[in-house]
Amino acid sequence: MNGEIDTRPGLEDYLTEVRSALSDLPADEVAEIMEDVEPNVYEVYGETGSLPALTARLGTPQSYADELRAAGDYPPPPAPAPRGTGRAFLARYVLWITGLTLVVALITGIAVENRYEPERFAVLFVVVLALLPALWLLHSRRVGRADVEALAEYQAARRAGRSAVEAVPAHITAYLRGLQPAWWLVRIVLLAVALVAALMIRSGGFVLLGVVVAILLWAGPRVRHDRRWLPVVLAANAFTVGVAIALALSVFSDAEASSNPYRYGYAGYSASGLTYDGSSVANLYAVDAQGKPIPVFYLYDQDGTPLRSYSSTCNPQGGLHSEDMTNRYPQPEVDYGQYGCVESTTMPFVPLPPVAGPSPTPTAPTGPTAPSVSTAPTLPPSAAPTTTPPPATTTPSAPAAQPPTPPTTG
Repeated sequence: MNGEIDTRPGLEDYLTEVRSALSDLPADEVAEIMEDVEPNVYEVYGETGSLPALTARLGTPQSYADELRAAGDYPPPPAPAPRGTGRAFLARYVLWITGLTLVVALITGIAVENRYEPERFAVLFVVVLALLPALWLLHSRRVGRADVEALAEYQAARRAGRSAVEAVPAHITAYLRGLQPAWWLVRIVLLAVALVAALMIRSGGFVLLGVVVAILLWAGPRVRHDRRWLPVVLAANAFTVGVAIALALSVFSDAEASSNPYRYGYAGYSASGLTYDGSSVANLYAVDAQGKPIPVFYLYDQDGTPLRSYSSTCNPQGGLHSEDMTNRYPQPEVDYGQYGCVESTTMPFVPLPPVAGPSPTPTAPTGPTAPSVSTAPTLPPSAAPTTTPPPATTTPSAPAAQPPTPPTTG
């Protein structure tokens, strides 16, 4: 099928219904039949110019498929099984689990570029496990396309989708349909870009990206001839759209940060981590007044908002494991070398102790005091007393006084 099909309203649906009417035949034979049928249908459509005229000449898709069976000596289609409650339940399971898978795949695609790790994909893993029985029901033909289309919720969703498409201007719809053949290349390019980005940030999401690329390369060409693989391809497409949204948001965020450095630099933090003077801050360290590292501390701004940045640690198996953003610092430095993943909490530099300046001497409050009188003489600085005693000197002593002699009488 080429891009010309998508620009002709209703023609793709006609061919799809013909293929569905032949779906009980082996997939290889159906592909061979459709390769011969499609050019003939295109030619008739070009001659008639409208789908009603095409149907008038070739018949309805079911009758045209019956003619192809008769011309190729293929067996008639099996009688449709009665649609009981059990068959309707199985068809409803296929429809709802496919829709749930699309939603989860879209959300996971958005998250894969946001440093989410394999354990974050647990929901998608569980949903994919639930999708496996639906694929088995489709491939074993216990549930067919007609069973799903007969559901009331499918009919309601189809009407809503058609109403949304009709609300779009016709020239835009035609342009988007013309781009549909290029979607195969676009989604591969998007996934390749996302894969490179995941490898650069060492995110575990690159494993999931590789799986999605492999699914698209394998199931994409097959779904054109075997619609039973449609849930898988739709889920991969939803995942790709999520990746495209994540990349667009990342580019927009970087552009806004570059155009407004005051907002993203002065504030000290943004949605993608810490910044300082317009540069990203990967880690923070603190020391006390003696220059000793503070082993653990938490940062908050003036409003009590945590100042977070991305933190990476090693998982028990030795691989790199990125955690959520945290305001706990310092964060471990992770080295992923030939000996596996190694964490280090040592500071990558030797902090110098803060230079202690002259500390002011506390003074007691002063008030009116009474004058004091000092009896001790104040010596000038040069006449300060010394602790060395002066040398001893010898002085002549005066004669001792004699007691008076009493007078004598004769």
